[in-house]
Amino acid sequence: MDLGEILLVARTRWYIILPMMLLAVGLSVAAFVLVPTSYQSTTTVSLLSSPAATDAATPGENNDNPFLNFNGSLVATADFLGRSLQSTGAQAELLRMGVTEDFEVGLAEGAQGPFLTFTVTGTDQAHLLASTATIARYADTKLTSIQAENGVKPKDMVRMTEIIPPQKPEPQLKDKLKVVIAAGGGTTALAVLVTFVVESLARSRRRRLELAAVTAPSAGVAGGSARVPGRPSPAPQPQPQPQQPANTARNGRADPGKPAVVNSGAERRGGPGGSDETVIMSLRPAPGPAPRPGGAGWTTGSAPAAPSTTYRSSERSHPRGQNADRLNGS
Repeated sequence: MDLGEILLVARTRWYIILPMMLLAVGLSVAAFVLVPTSYQSTTTVSLLSSPAATDAATPGENNDNPFLNFNGSLVATADFLGRSLQSTGAQAELLRMGVTEDFEVGLAEGAQGPFLTFTVTGTDQAHLLASTATIARYADTKLTSIQAENGVKPKDMVRMTEIIPPQKPEPQLKDKLKVVIAAGGGTTALAVLVTFVVESLARSRRRRLELAAVTAPSAGVAGGSARVPGRPSPAPQPQPQPQQPANTARNGRADPGKPAVVNSGAERRGGPGGSDETVIMSLRPAPGPAPRPGGAGWTTGSAPAAPSTTYRSSERSHPRGQNADRLNGS
């Protein structure tokens, strides 16, 4: 099926395509309006060496700058803290603190130091911003409590500082557009499917009707009794009735004075409908007084049988019949 045939089917079945496309547009708009927009806020923190480790790494008076000492052990500590913040217990504590949004904790992408990024996602921008700040404070508290539980002295504890404060929430339309595309695209695909299913069923029905119309006349010619759908059956042709002798009375005797019918019959000529019917009758005069020999008058008794005369009658051309043949020398 090429593009031209697809367009032809779409134009023919417009009463299916048009309502379904309007429905697809309506569902897309409804999904865009009803599905809430998601927002995202981030903050980044960094771990710092303890005061004792900083003094040991940078000898000299008044040289306690922790940003001059980022060793590899701080990266492992940052990964440890991030995994701890995503535990079930930590999430329960954050929920009690009012954090209802989803959040992720992980090492900053492409970072070469102990940098943690907190990504918080929600629909309420103001509450989202507050939750991001709450998560950052909880991470600092969690880092201190873990070290205190393990007997670390304050001068040897790893510290945490904020690098990037909680950012203004940014709209995230990716998930929303997925819902919109699914609603509109799914309805459009359904419209195309329904259109071509209806077209296929219609074509199959037309082929069956055409095949029946072609087969029915052929069967009628071969068998003489095929019936075309939708056309009334032909009326039965009347059968010819045998002719009753014209001079036969009710008691079976011949009527004197009238010629007797020796033989009668009918034959059909013409088309199969019997449009031309011919009736053939052979007549013989009735017996009567016979003349005397030599012209001496009439005598009683039966006269010898007279020769018969054959008449042929045609319904179409000769309704009353005509003297067509003469038999026995008459």
